[in-house]
This record gives sequence, C-alpha cells and structure tokens, in this order.
Amino acid sequence: MNSLFKQSLCVIAFSSLFVGALSCSSDSGQESSTEASILPGALSRIGDADTLTLEGEIVNFQYELRLEDCFNEYRLIDEETGDITDLTTIVDCRRPHDAEIYKEFVHPATAEEPYPGKTELERWSAIKCYEAFKDFVGTDYELSALEIGYIPPVQEDWEIGLYRIITCYVYVPESQLSGSMQGSKI
Repeated sequence: MNSLFKQSLCVIAFSSLFVGALSCSSDSGQESSTEASILPGALSRIGDADTLTLEGEIVNFQYELRLEDCFNEYRLIDEETGDITDLTTIVDCRRPHDAEIYKEFVHPATAEEPYPGKTELERWSAIKCYEAFKDFVGTDYELSALEIGYIPPVQEDWEIGLYRIITCYVYVPESQLSGSMQGSKI
C-alpha cells in the first residue's frame, strides 16, 4: 500500500473516530446547550467541593487556553442536588497534567459564511490537528501513545464572529502527562 494512500486512510479513520465520538449535534446542526468537558473520557478527578483539590488557575472561558498551555480537568458533583460542574485549570507543564495544547488554527471561512455545523468543524479540526501532530511530538500519530483532541468554536461564538480558532491538544486517556510533549516522541 503506498504511503499517500495509507496516510489518507488514517486521516479518514481518525476523522471518523473523532466525529463519531464527539458529535452530539442534532440533524439541524444546532448545538446542545450543555457544555461537555474538554477531554473526552479523561476526567480522573471526580469529587465534591469539599474533597476535591484543584490545582492551577481556573479557566472561565474555553478561549483562555493558549498555545503551549497545559491543563487539568475536574468534575465537581454537588452531593445534595446532584449538579455536575466540569472545571478546567491551567497548570505548569512541569507538573503532572491532563493535556497540552500544541497547535491553533484559524478556520478559513469568511465572516459572512454561516456556521458550518458541529460535525463539519470537528472533521476539519481532526484533520488539521492530525497534520500538525508529528511536527510537535516528533513521531507519527499512529506510532504514538498520545491521543489528539481539539476544541472547536461553538455556534454562538462563530455567529458573532469573534472566535474561529480551533485548538489542538494531546493527552493520554485515564492518565496524566509529565513535562511538555514537544519533541517527546512518545
């Protein structure tokens, strides 16, 4: 199998995996009003406000995360009401962390173009993040222990035209990273 064909298959498979795993939109393309945590399946620290110790600076807005930031995810559960709050904190990359942001892309759509839909943004994000992975980590995604995640803009932010940035990050499911993954070849 030639390498271009193999790479195309990997991109298609990778895109399908993430679109299928992360897609929660309805047929109309409307987004769910419930914000999901940033890391799919990587919330290892769950507890209530009295028992869970947060490390780092709390992120109030997903666009506060920037290139080379490392971050942790927490899930707070109110034992009385059952309410769930997912929190993200920015931490020093030298400390154990859940994920590291390695690339940002601005979607090429013009300001006049309508929201392309969650599925299309996730497809585009998966492809762009996959393409940037090797330059950051130093090895092919298929040979790496790291997973790729991305944070696309939500519909409301897209429509007001302020945020068209897609943020790519690396993580290991159910585990933490130690140090920066740049050039790590992990």
